[in-house]
Amino acid sequence: MGRLPKHPSGGGHAHEAPIDVTSPSLAARAYEEGNVKRATVSLLLLLSISVVAQDSSKPRISPFFDRIDDGPAFFVECRNTTGGTVSSAHVMWASSLRIDSEVLPDEVHGLPGLRTDIPPGEVWRGIVALRQSQRPFYPGPKFGALLRSTRTALLTQGKHTIAVQCGHEWSEEFSFYWETETHDPF
Repeated sequence: MGRLPKHPSGGGHAHEAPIDVTSPSLAARAYEEGNVKRATVSLLLLLSISVVAQDSSKPRISPFFDRIDDGPAFFVECRNTTGGTVSSAHVMWASSLRIDSEVLPDEVHGLPGLRTDIPPGEVWRGIVALRQSQRPFYPGPKFGALLRSTRTALLTQGKHTIAVQCGHEWSEEFSFYWETETHDPF
């Protein structure tokens, strides 16, 4: 007959009878509880995978900090949802931008970058910069980005949102803050 050891904290009393862990009813109950727990964990895992899979075609935005562009910049990830191979310079990549719920005019300045084929279902990254002034310099992409676009979008000081469209899908709105004050060291 198997016995459970006494709890190290001193729990249990000396006059309590030992528990028979080989008892069919106790073993069956533990087995059923284990299956319920495993089933619950499996169900939660499947639901979370389902939620992630539903949003996998939406573009993703993350901040990109640089000292080159006179304005905020963002990494944008787009998934090729066309069903065929496309060039990384395809017009579906960041085809439209929405700032504070208003779509910007399609005035893209400079798209330096690498040209490569993007197979169906694959993701490609690029950088979008919102310049506060017109500049003739267009730096190349870095950090795994395949292209870099700049747009002139004058921002007021404070909180803003950006969303990007890749193909027919819009990203979630991404919030950021912009400071307009400058410092002249001279």
